Amino acid sequence: MANTLLADVTRYLDGPGKDVDVALREMLPGLRFSFNSMIARAVDKIATREPHEQKAMVQRVQDAIAHLGAEQQAVRKHGELIIRLFNKLAMIAEESQLDEETEALIREVFPKDADELIDSDSILDIHKLSLSDTFKTVLKRTLKLGLSTERHEVAAALGADMLNIETLLIEKFLGFYNDKPADIKNYIYIAWALWAYLVAKQKEVLDAHGDKALPFYGGIPGDVRAITLNYTAFLEQSLGDSKTIYFHGGLGNYVRMDTRDLLPVDDILKCDPAQFIREVVVPNVDVNHEDLRLQRHVIPALVPPLRLKPILSHQYIELWSRASDWVKEAEHVVVVGYSFNNADEHFNDILRCHPDRRIDIVVPEATSPAFVARMEKVFGTAANQYNTIKVNGFSALKAKKVRLISAKAGDVNLADLFEE
Repeated sequence: MANTLLADVTRYLDGPGKDVDVALREMLPGLRFSFNSMIARAVDKIATREPHEQKAMVQRVQDAIAHLGAEQQAVRKHGELIIRLFNKLAMIAEESQLDEETEALIREVFPKDADELIDSDSILDIHKLSLSDTFKTVLKRTLKLGLSTERHEVAAALGADMLNIETLLIEKFLGFYNDKPADIKNYIYIAWALWAYLVAKQKEVLDAHGDKALPFYGGIPGDVRAITLNYTAFLEQSLGDSKTIYFHGGLGNYVRMDTRDLLPVDDILKCDPAQFIREVVVPNVDVNHEDLRLQRHVIPALVPPLRLKPILSHQYIELWSRASDWVKEAEHVVVVGYSFNNADEHFNDILRCHPDRRIDIVVPEATSPAFVARMEKVFGTAANQYNTIKVNGFSALKAKKVRLISAKAGDVNLADLFEE
């Protein structure tokens, strides 16, 4: 998952991917970025967060410790400490809000220029506050636990928001548009580190299963066409190139940013990440020129999770158009493991444009109020229009031609859904 990926990538670079880290740093002289250094920057930004964001972080930690057993009492206490600190910060923000009584007094004392005086809805600018060393140290030590070898529930809950690799990719990718060399170098490093980790994990999965069918992918009927927002090559391996569309790009391609050429990675299933970076990526990257126009950058063909999707190559325009055609031509669409995130509105729009076909949506939280509310934004069907039903033994909701099926990807039989 995106909110736990950063810790996994960090551990990979410190262990089996050490050669990847070395190769990338040699290629990018002057690179100061490290995933551990992210922690200090994330902590410094805490005070600038809006109260509702801080409350969301508190709720995430509360959810994490709610199910801990008696043997994890130390972790529970750790969570309670984090909650207490954040609640105090939120209390300061809330108490600084300009209440109606104070505003009325200001208008009474300064009747002529009250509108000029009341230029804010708060008497304290929380964005300019600095946290104490006590608060910072507690947060830093907690987040570092999230990058360690053992899972720490509180660190994972806190890091899910503060150390999200998707947020990091968004922030650094903008360097290509606002001509910031440091951000460009950071993005090249982060993107290739993520790519190397995914390639290594992909090979690990394939080696572990050998000739056996992969979970979920091995159960996809051979006569369907499939669109994926994942990067791994599992889908293409199962259905073949002609029946798959990699909507957000894949591990098997990379892009030269100045010419927008989309280039293939040779034999991605057997690729050694460190070797590929040294033999192919390094010769095609040059960040030494002061004039950015003379630099050369190649990045993995992984479309960053921006709400406004960048066009890494003209081939993506054709790809997204073909994906829309496939949905339009389909009689029955089955969506599996997709959360309909706001960052993927471009894909949501494709389903919106073709609402008259049968659509099954399979995710564990499909019948939850929050997910049903999200579906209203996509399909325009009010929550009270859904009827409770069963689909192949799973709890589900149905409205018109849309069914929301509460199940994990590996548990549902796709062939049965398509045959109905």
